Amino acid sequence: MRLSVVVPTYNRSEVLRVCLASLARQTLSSDQFEVLVVDDGSTDDTESVVGSFRGALPVRYLRQPQNRGRAAARNRGIREASGDVVVFVDSDVFPVPGFLAAHRSVHLASPRAVGRGPLLLTSHLDDPFGKPPLLPDPSPAFLDTANASVRREHLLAAGGFDEEFRHYGWEDADLGLRLRRMGLRRVYDRRALAYHYQPPATPESVPELLQKEEERARMAVRFLRKHPGLASRFLTQFTPLHSLAAFLLTAGGVVNERNLASVLRRLRSHRLAHLVARAALNRHYLAVLWREWLELSRPTA
Repeated sequence: MRLSVVVPTYNRSEVLRVCLASLARQTLSSDQFEVLVVDDGSTDDTESVVGSFRGALPVRYLRQPQNRGRAAARNRGIREASGDVVVFVDSDVFPVPGFLAAHRSVHLASPRAVGRGPLLLTSHLDDPFGKPPLLPDPSPAFLDTANASVRREHLLAAGGFDEEFRHYGWEDADLGLRLRRMGLRRVYDRRALAYHYQPPATPESVPELLQKEEERARMAVRFLRKHPGLASRFLTQFTPLHSLAAFLLTAGGVVNERNLASVLRRLRSHRLAHLVARAALNRHYLAVLWREWLELSRPTA
């Protein structure tokens, strides 16, 4: 059984370098896997970074002529893959040495598995495995493409990723629902551990982080319209209960998108800054989600 590791990327060459270095240290023999880096229209030195790993890693560089989003990039990787199993890793995810061997063992044991492994958040690029992680990074989704594996035949039978999820978020949850309806089962292997890089939230990064949450909210609306029902509402946090929790976690909105930058300037702990930023950003996501949903639901004249 051969694996194809699909890594979509866009203007993240510095982070991609660490990802590829982690894949180059896998215990799995290099003749049992390939790495397909799908460059989604980058304007940085992504191609030369990938080229620097030829000889150390069985890597192929695939370039999209323009930026079309992660769903389209992953579909390109699936089409080009030569392996029996596709392993999804984002360019900001750093697998431990036994990662690919663990995913391979999942599929050798179960022909209808969706492989999953744990993720730990790290804010370190220089030594992500040697320094303490921030927190676990769990996901309730059936398929989380930061760390997942699926047989290529099942991905093709499900129709791949919906490329209308053009912006950030929910394209993997959408595909996961279709895979689950095909009767596949999620198999979790703790040995398939990877570190998910999230740089420390800073006052300067707040505008970009807010924009990312707005994209996630708009894609959540698409997901909800495509998959109506209570399960989808809980997955996307589109319930009054989640809004109440967000209200409480931000001290009743005392920390919000307008003052988050100034709050972060006063915090000295990276861990505390991460938690405060995550709470405020998630509340902003929910506010945009409710607003966009109500706007679409409003009757037209």
